[in-house]
Amino acid sequence: MKKHLFHFISLTLIIILLLGVVSVSFSQEAKFHKQYNTPTDYYKATGKRITKYNEAPMLAELVRQNKLPPVEKRLPKEPIVIAPVEEIGQYGGRARVIGPVDGYGDTEAFRPHEGILRVGPDGFSVVSNIAKNWIFSEGGKVLTIYLRDGMKWSDGAPFTADDIMFWYEDVLLNDELTPVKPVEWSPGGKLMKLEKISNYAIKATFAVPYPTAVLHLAHSAGVAGRFFLPKHYLKNFHPKYTPMDKLLEQAKKEGLDAWYKLFQKYGDYYGGGGIRIAPGAPTLQTFYVERKGLDFVVLKRNPYYWKVDTAGNQLPYIDEIFVSDIRNKEVANMKIAAGEVDLAEINTTMEDYPFYMENRDKGGYRVLVWQSIIGADVAYQLNLTYKEDPVLRDIFRDVRFRKALSLALNRDEINKVLYLGSGTPRQATVIPQSPYYEESFAKAYIEYNPKEANRLLDEMGLKRGPDGYRLRPDGKRLEILLEYEDVETPKGKTSEMAVHYWDAIGIKVTAKEISSSLKSQRTSANLIQMGLWHADRAGFLFTVEPYYWVPTEVRSEAPWCVEWARWFATGGKAGEEPPAEIKRIREAWEKMKTTTNQAIRIKLGKEILKSNAENLWTIGTVGLAPHPVVVKNNLRNVPEKGLWGWDLRRFTSYAPETFFFKQK
Repeated sequence: MKKHLFHFISLTLIIILLLGVVSVSFSQEAKFHKQYNTPTDYYKATGKRITKYNEAPMLAELVRQNKLPPVEKRLPKEPIVIAPVEEIGQYGGRARVIGPVDGYGDTEAFRPHEGILRVGPDGFSVVSNIAKNWIFSEGGKVLTIYLRDGMKWSDGAPFTADDIMFWYEDVLLNDELTPVKPVEWSPGGKLMKLEKISNYAIKATFAVPYPTAVLHLAHSAGVAGRFFLPKHYLKNFHPKYTPMDKLLEQAKKEGLDAWYKLFQKYGDYYGGGGIRIAPGAPTLQTFYVERKGLDFVVLKRNPYYWKVDTAGNQLPYIDEIFVSDIRNKEVANMKIAAGEVDLAEINTTMEDYPFYMENRDKGGYRVLVWQSIIGADVAYQLNLTYKEDPVLRDIFRDVRFRKALSLALNRDEINKVLYLGSGTPRQATVIPQSPYYEESFAKAYIEYNPKEANRLLDEMGLKRGPDGYRLRPDGKRLEILLEYEDVETPKGKTSEMAVHYWDAIGIKVTAKEISSSLKSQRTSANLIQMGLWHADRAGFLFTVEPYYWVPTEVRSEAPWCVEWARWFATGGKAGEEPPAEIKRIREAWEKMKTTTNQAIRIKLGKEILKSNAENLWTIGTVGLAPHPVVVKNNLRNVPEKGLWGWDLRRFTSYAPETFFFKQK
């Protein structure tokens, strides 16, 4: 640990020299953009009318060349109006960001998924987006969604209810394309029914009241690939609209052996933040994919984007995005320091904060400090349904063992070494702003108490062997393999410290970094002994995606309950029947999603979190840490403060369509 402490002292000295102690609170005054659902709403709120629409010079030139219709004909009848956080922007410029080019990266900060609805900048409200309005009826069992008349895809084709019905009828209901129906659209165990009312209205009917449907529509279940798809484009890859022999011929040319694989290739609108679509493919996002290379992607402004600012300027302001495929953190940091990155946020950490600050003048950027809304940056999960070694599984299922592992962690030291003391030692639970929060949930078994940890292990009968490590009931040395993917939060460095703490109480844990794809495969096959992830879904998403506290579905983020989740997902046809306590919290979650009574929903949510506080299904470390966001000095309309995390899809809630480069 001397190496860690020396590292901490060095970092602290740099921080003091540069800034003093970092102290950020989201409760301080924060300024955000303002959104108006329509130009009429803007007029009613401000008394100002938008009398004319304007466009980027590059688009105006295309209009002059008769290659594009006038801007008035490209916008919907009632576009969203946004008042930027700082000022009306200037058109032009290329944003440079870091990839990967086939997955999530800083591209999302400029080009987020566009959902039917959107999470508001406060982190909990739901605001309009693609949908102009929505109404529940029949006790919450029917949801009617009204779209924007005249809205278009990036290639100019109309976006209508047909694009939602295509996704529903031809993709979701097609067993080859969707063999497992999404749990989020199957409340009460029955898949919802969608009906087209008109070109700009659809009706969703659920088996049970489903008020939380709007939470899904405001997040990842309400975006392209998860609730709608471009029918005019993708019907070219579907046998209902294109002859099968033609599809199979094309599939063969592209090295695929089935029509549905061809469709999935061109219809992957969700993966990687939407960046996996083919060049030229239509999108509703701010930018479309123009071209791709092995190590880069170029995205151009969507000429039919459906939002404007308060001066009537069609958004976005920026002309294009250039994505470099850089996955090595050291290389990424060097490019940041050299000023070759315009915005970096997804893999920036407080540990690197001194480095960012040292190089900000040279790089021409500022370092904003947002508030992370991750409940625990690293949440350890013992696989309680591990089948490969029943002896090990039974040890994991003894709550005394989980308590011992938690008590052995020196969270204060982790916080000082990796977060400069700016995080909060806590269990994996919701954030304080959540209506489900209780302080006792966050503080359960977080004290550093190796003496009590040893007592619990002794009480279990896990005696130490000659080498100091504890022995299992069968006489073998107690060894655990921890497999993890080292992304977004300091998972590797936290685990290096955790292994040291567990070693001190006689538990041999070997930490092994693996790829995302391998982690997913091994989780699904129930081969992970111990895993981890960052406990997000601790704010807006807790109600609908409590992966770390309730078995919902088999997911790589939740290796603690694989076979229990499989049992629930298959109606008991596969997996392992869970114990009574797990059934109880699963039932509480089902009721949470369907009750229309907010007080009852909060009560049920607290029951779930209380169960975790008592049973430690997952073990938290440090959370609620400030999160550094590196932004070039001339990139404006980026809020000085914000909430950062998956619950808001990171930058999505902060109107990235209004970001612009200020010209001198």
